[in-house]
Amino acid sequence: MTNTTPGRPPLAHSTGLQPRVLYFAVFIFFSLSGGRFTATFLEHELHFSQNWMISTAMAVQILASSSCSSWLGGLADSLEERGSSNGRLQIMALGLLLSTVATLLHILGRLWMQPSSLETDYAYFIEDHVQNQQYVPMPLFAYHLFLRALFAIGTTACSPVLDGLTLARLEDDARDSAEYGKERLYGAVSWGIANVFFGPAIDKWGFGIIYITTTCSFILCIITFYVYAKSNQMLYASIDEVDLEHIPDAQSFLPRANEQKTATSSSPDDEGSQQHQMQPKLEVWGSLTKKNGLLNISYVFAMFALYVGMSVVENLIFLYFEYLGGSYSMCGLTVAVTVMFEFPLFHYAPEVLRRLKSPVWMLQAACVAYVIRVLVYSLIPQDHPYWTLVVEPLHGVTIGFALTASVAFAAEWVPKGYEASGQGFLSMVRGLGQFVGLCIGGFLEGRILYRVLAVIVSVGSIMLVVGNHITTNDSMLYRRGRK
Repeated sequence: MTNTTPGRPPLAHSTGLQPRVLYFAVFIFFSLSGGRFTATFLEHELHFSQNWMISTAMAVQILASSSCSSWLGGLADSLEERGSSNGRLQIMALGLLLSTVATLLHILGRLWMQPSSLETDYAYFIEDHVQNQQYVPMPLFAYHLFLRALFAIGTTACSPVLDGLTLARLEDDARDSAEYGKERLYGAVSWGIANVFFGPAIDKWGFGIIYITTTCSFILCIITFYVYAKSNQMLYASIDEVDLEHIPDAQSFLPRANEQKTATSSSPDDEGSQQHQMQPKLEVWGSLTKKNGLLNISYVFAMFALYVGMSVVENLIFLYFEYLGGSYSMCGLTVAVTVMFEFPLFHYAPEVLRRLKSPVWMLQAACVAYVIRVLVYSLIPQDHPYWTLVVEPLHGVTIGFALTASVAFAAEWVPKGYEASGQGFLSMVRGLGQFVGLCIGGFLEGRILYRVLAVIVSVGSIMLVVGNHITTNDSMLYRRGRK
């Protein structure tokens, strides 16, 4: 893996693997370790029959993820800055290991479960189509919640760090950060492929298959990380070992390279790079308000509102599909349909972003697509679950545009060297939105839930329009005043 040291010239015609292979492997793990089937896994394998139990478990995952995302991203950045070889990959590997172990430890819950015909003050009866009367003791419920928190922390160590790794790699290769979508596209590919086979596998073998698929996908990720690191370790040679005269435009990098060599002996008056590297992580977050503060804050609020809504779709929608009469194979098919439309959206997202000239309007499009989709969900009659396939492509619009816009938004205000920290901050905001959404999902259900979520996302979108309008007018008045 490449470091992101300033002043290092990119070597032409490199054959190193791109981050897309990491996305492909990691999203296979995300899918086969539960993914969109997590809520139904909790319901049928762990016997969380009550809606509030499932929402609580999912909310605990989101809360754990939000609490650690920024710190883990900063840790990965600091390892890279200190010269640790493949520091970001190491954090990702440890995170996936933690998630795998947490998933496998759910098996111990089976030893705790006992059939019962009596309800106690510390247990909740569950009517299940396999075992009619079982209860979940509160200590066991707390045990499973703890494991879900560990699982979330592990996956959090992967997602924002991988985004930061990708942004750093794009910069090292002198590529536009808007091309992030083309790399992330391969995650959507593997997500769709895995779900097409995962749904029928659950129909045939039950949710116990998750323990096997999680282990196998973890091994695949570790192998992929190793191959990626080996293929890229010579991608960028040391500045002392490269013949700069034979590298196009390399002379433009010489001043910065010399600065790197003499960094340890610079005088107190040379404040540039030293102050940047000592910049606290809180300063990264505070940079939101330094320029176009109102617009930035309204953008973060709109993203928060969108993820309030998306949390239910991402985590609880299969429960609603069950209510409509859908099978697990049908649930997997819905994911495949969304991914089919994510392919072109992620591929052309950079071009769309360049045409729109701002991530603001791309996020607006994501919000509109979400609102239309969930309103249609709320109108579909029972016993007609396949009607959901008509609006599933809109999920690809929401995901593709929201993620690409967020990466571009962060790239505008996050200082160089803090890519994973910036993505960690946005991941924290998204996580808080998902936590709030799951709390709402614990109290509301059915059609009314999706109509309420449509209102919440619409409010966030309107706030972004207002913030963008005020900021644009202020900028125009400022330019006129200077003339």
